[in-house]
Amino acid sequence: MKIITVSDETKRLIDVQALPGYTIRRTAARLPDGRWTIPVDDEVFDRIAAARLPGETDDDTVSRLLRAAIGKKPS
Repeated sequence: MKIITVSDETKRLIDVQALPGYTIRRTAARLPDGRWTIPVDDEVFDRIAAARLPGETDDDTVSRLLRAAIGKKPS
């Protein structure tokens, strides 16, 4: 298991896309600064790493991928 760190906004996007009845709240931990750490399996971590553009954080990458999947423009 590896850990990614995302913003509250990105975590909400993840929650919206989660399968019915599933929430990452069970495994995610909120940091004092409002960001979230989320454990992901190695395959998910590797896919995020492969999609990462130069200079992007976990949050940037996951947010971009989720917005593309649901058809929203990046903020």
